[in-house]
Amino acid sequence: MAVSGIRLSDLSPSAARPGAGRTGTRLRPDFTQLRIVGVSVLLLGLGALLWLAPPTQAMGARGELMRLDWYTVAVLAAVCEVVVQMVQVNGHRQVRAVSMSEIATVLGLFFATPGSFVVGRLVGGLAVLVLWRRQGPLKVFFNGSLLFAESVLSLLLFNLVRGSGVHIDPRAWAAALIATICGGLFSAVAVNVVIAMVDGETKRRDLLLEAARGAATSAWVTCIAVVAVHALNAEARAAVPLAISGVLLLLAYRNYCSLSERHLSLERLYRFSHAVSSTPEVNEILTGVLQHAREVLRADYAEIVFVSSEAGHQPLRIDSRGSGGKLRRVRLSEAAANEPSWAGVVNSGGPLLIPRGDRSHRSLLGDRDLRDAVLVPLRGEAGIVGTILVGDRISDVRSFDSDDVQLLMTVANHASMALQNGQLVDRLKHDALHDKLTGLPNRNLLQQEMVIAIGDMRGDRSPGLAVLNLDLVNFKQVNDTFGLALGDLLLQEVGQRLRTKLNGRGILARTGGDEFSVLLPAVDTVAAALEVAASLRCGLEQPVSIQEVDVEVGVSIGIAVAPLHGSDGHTLLKRADAAMYYAKNSGNGLHVYDKGLDANETPERLALTAELRQGISTGQLEVYVQPQASLRTGMVLGVEALVRWRHPRHGLLFPDTFIPLAERNGLIPQLTDAVLEQAVAACGRWRRAGHRLTVSVNLSARSNLNETLIENVQSLLNRHGVPAKSLILEITESSVIRDPARTQIVLDQLHSLGVGLSIDDFGTGYSSLSYLRQLPVQEVKIDKSFVMNMLAEPNDAAIVRSIVDLGTNLRLAVVAEGVEDAATRAELQRMGCSNMQGFFLAAPMPLDSFMDWLAAREGHLAEAR
Repeated sequence: MAVSGIRLSDLSPSAARPGAGRTGTRLRPDFTQLRIVGVSVLLLGLGALLWLAPPTQAMGARGELMRLDWYTVAVLAAVCEVVVQMVQVNGHRQVRAVSMSEIATVLGLFFATPGSFVVGRLVGGLAVLVLWRRQGPLKVFFNGSLLFAESVLSLLLFNLVRGSGVHIDPRAWAAALIATICGGLFSAVAVNVVIAMVDGETKRRDLLLEAARGAATSAWVTCIAVVAVHALNAEARAAVPLAISGVLLLLAYRNYCSLSERHLSLERLYRFSHAVSSTPEVNEILTGVLQHAREVLRADYAEIVFVSSEAGHQPLRIDSRGSGGKLRRVRLSEAAANEPSWAGVVNSGGPLLIPRGDRSHRSLLGDRDLRDAVLVPLRGEAGIVGTILVGDRISDVRSFDSDDVQLLMTVANHASMALQNGQLVDRLKHDALHDKLTGLPNRNLLQQEMVIAIGDMRGDRSPGLAVLNLDLVNFKQVNDTFGLALGDLLLQEVGQRLRTKLNGRGILARTGGDEFSVLLPAVDTVAAALEVAASLRCGLEQPVSIQEVDVEVGVSIGIAVAPLHGSDGHTLLKRADAAMYYAKNSGNGLHVYDKGLDANETPERLALTAELRQGISTGQLEVYVQPQASLRTGMVLGVEALVRWRHPRHGLLFPDTFIPLAERNGLIPQLTDAVLEQAVAACGRWRRAGHRLTVSVNLSARSNLNETLIENVQSLLNRHGVPAKSLILEITESSVIRDPARTQIVLDQLHSLGVGLSIDDFGTGYSSLSYLRQLPVQEVKIDKSFVMNMLAEPNDAAIVRSIVDLGTNLRLAVVAEGVEDAATRAELQRMGCSNMQGFFLAAPMPLDSFMDWLAAREGHLAEAR
């Protein structure tokens, strides 16, 4: 057996047949075919020239040696071509025909006349190409020309080396070896020249490696053929055991090739699985799926079609062809979407095998210009979400079979899981950088874009940038009057109007409850920023009609321009915020930052800040608690401490009113100490009363975690007799990313102290997945924005399920915030969530009311048992 039966079947099918060549890297089909015809004519001319050389015409069979007629040589040549074994090399786009053709060649050289040898090989080879492999005219012409030139060259070399001798001696052996090896090398060079013409490149290293392998195997099979020559010359009946030995040898080699092919398939499948599982991006997953699907099944074409149950949705086809084929996206036409063969797989969920020569699926193959194909369904959580098809197997000898169907179904299962994971990661990344209500970028994404814009400004790629901060007027009154649901609709409509008016000139983000920010890259003048601001105000002049209610919406806008008002993002946002508050309090509605504004403070805010400082020192801060309970047993495990401010004039104020003031004016450490004092003291009283409960305290994003906090916590725990594990400190992701290295040190010290650590509002920040595995936390709290709508929104449910699974796998307690009804609790319990917190259990309550509530709760649980 040898790699000597190399033919034009090595080319990818779409490149070698008329009408192919769709990718931009290939030559135009007609030009390529002309080149192949030219090479074929050169081969014919070379063969004819060698035929005229005197050594070629020397008598092949001499003296007492037996003789073979041309038709016997033709039969031998045809049999060797029929039993060819295709072996894949160089990735998935090239195959080599491994045959026993040296046996027919050597027998013909020794026992046939020159004319019988050449005619026999040519007739036998062409008969197989036309009748058995059904090659097209271009391939037959090239392969016939190559076979003729190779046969004449082998004959010439054999006669030159053998000389005039008539015996089967070592010189004759050497002549046969040289003739077959050189003939095989000649064919390899010719075919690689044509492959280079079609694919546009060839690798010398691969060519030399294949040539070396071919020469080695040619020498081995030629030695076997020489033994056959000796046996047949001594006794013609030796053909029978020789034929039996040849059949057994062929069967053994085919079994070896089959095992090797299975091994290669498993190796390709492993590489495919690893490639798609290590890539989180959906586009990269799609590219990897199509590329590796072609490699695994040794095909030239692959596609994925996504379907949807939505009315009017046309299936989306994503395909690629060839080794370097780029992804192409196209919506299926109505006719293509209703094509019976494809639609049958989508509807039935069963695979479809279309081997070469099958005429019953002509429309499916014709639309894609394929010869054969395998089509299987792509399944998702909701059922069949599409199909995967591979076509044009790179071989003229073998088409797709049932093993390929099973292989592609395995690929489809891996692809489905990878795509679902990729979509979930993309969704989590999107949600981390976008506001859930309006779909606009959030503060995190705005800050990232600002870093880019400032980098462009400092690198002289942009003249500057402008920042606009917007705050809706009287939005709180809308919420109080019409409710939160209508307030959310109002925010969505406002976001849409602002985005429309902005018209792509900048980046609009929702940065707070009723606050928006606009980043205007490359805007460095106040006049240009004012023009955009005026357009945004104009967009909100008309009342917003929501559920047949007309709501007047006003807006206050503050402007800061770089480099005029600052050259870093923090300064620009701070000064735009200061200008916005001035515009709001002065009634102008629009103001550009000037030096008269001091750190975002107006007289009213300065007064409130001073009152907050006094309120902290005089004990005006009150701690409310909201219980947390086990989802499995309903037993209360602890509480979360929530701060309120009992203002002498304004009454009870919620955190969103005064926490920003504390953050901006450095009052967070004092505020945190006051809350910790009340929370830890209450926990100590509960423990002395026999209730072993935990208390959770939030640490602000600007709490500046430091050793002072650690000392205060240690002192409080010792003073009130509370074990460290009963105190849980909740941190947000923004507090982590502010100074990751420093935060890691402080949290490690707190962990060493024994204090519990929790990540609050998990899933809303962009650093969750990266920091969760690094920080010494024991608990994650799912943000209520996901939990409250999880029964109505499948995407929210998927995110909650993913966080629960992630926390469980990392052996963390998972607390679901915002649990407001029994159905949500039941679903969370089914998902495996640990604990719950929300109005379904209890609303926040004063510390003095908690023990009474707890006693009633325990009584109800006892009765339920």
